[in-house]
Amino acid sequence: MRSLLVRLFIIGCALAQALSGVPAEACTSFLIRHSTGPLMAKNFDWEVADGLLVVNPRGLAKTALVPEGVKPVRWSSHYGSLTFNQYGREFPIGGMNETGLAMEVLWLADTVYPEPGDHAGIGALQWVQYCLDSFRTVSDVVASASELAITDSTPLHFLACDPTGNCAVIEFLDGKLVARYERTLPLAALTNDTYNDSLEFLNRTLGYGGAPVKPEGAGSLARYARAANGAHAVRASTGEQPPIAETFAVLADVAQPDSTRWSIVYELQKGRVHFRTSGNGSTRTVDLSKLDLDCTAEPLVLDLMTEGSGDVTAKLTPYSSAANLKTIRAGLTAERITAPSEEAIQTRAAYPDKLLCTFARAEE
Repeated sequence: MRSLLVRLFIIGCALAQALSGVPAEACTSFLIRHSTGPLMAKNFDWEVADGLLVVNPRGLAKTALVPEGVKPVRWSSHYGSLTFNQYGREFPIGGMNETGLAMEVLWLADTVYPEPGDHAGIGALQWVQYCLDSFRTVSDVVASASELAITDSTPLHFLACDPTGNCAVIEFLDGKLVARYERTLPLAALTNDTYNDSLEFLNRTLGYGGAPVKPEGAGSLARYARAANGAHAVRASTGEQPPIAETFAVLADVAQPDSTRWSIVYELQKGRVHFRTSGNGSTRTVDLSKLDLDCTAEPLVLDLMTEGSGDVTAKLTPYSSAANLKTIRAGLTAERITAPSEEAIQTRAAYPDKLLCTFARAEE
């Protein structure tokens, strides 16, 4: 059953592209090192807009869903987090934890994960939840990537940033971990080509004394160049517009009219998440500092299709397996996705209900 679930529910940008046959031109993420604090941003592209914003409490004991024969990772969530989920709670497309560590996944066709060997295994999206549950810094995320095995075959690469403004790009190429951070990461931006190829393309557009080129279109490299240049412009701006608005403007510049479903901005030092959806262009905000993140508190969610604007923290509602099931079913309405068995759907929806609260509050 574990193997079936992992194969059928590997999600996010990669699942959407792999199963739909749509060209892998989806999702853009970047960091802006603004004077008011670092801002991490993401466009999520896919044909389905439904999803849940999920409050993940600290103190839950968890076991990774992995194929038969692979030793699963086991852990307890040390930090609470807020995540964007389209195929069920505990398998996020991205999110931010209470320390200000944020992480996003993007499609990368060149990905080849290392063989598990003796390493404990975890699925790609559950690894995102594991990192948000466990870490404060991108260096911890990078270390984790070398200590654990990603046990699915969906090709993804990852951008992680922390409240100091440090970021890491994590890729798996030719069966090896390729992690770039600190001095080896000159620009914190990611689309759907390898980081090295993206950086080389950007360098070819800079002009070097002549007029720089602004690549147009929805292609991965063009979006990378526009996102990198846009992020630099916001960082160097005079502050005539609020930095959140400027960041959303960069996201709009790299958006795809027919497929951009969510646009997200994380304030890494202030613990606030701002988002817009294709059905509601108003900016909505959730403030992690206003939430009870202890596992003894009632877990909360927000339907991303909910109307409203401004601070919607108070509009979060109690989590239920029924809401989880509804989200999973909505995600499976995408064209050319073959729905798994009803048993697999029900098992995925009920997975969070089996997590045990192990302690009242995480200790630093």
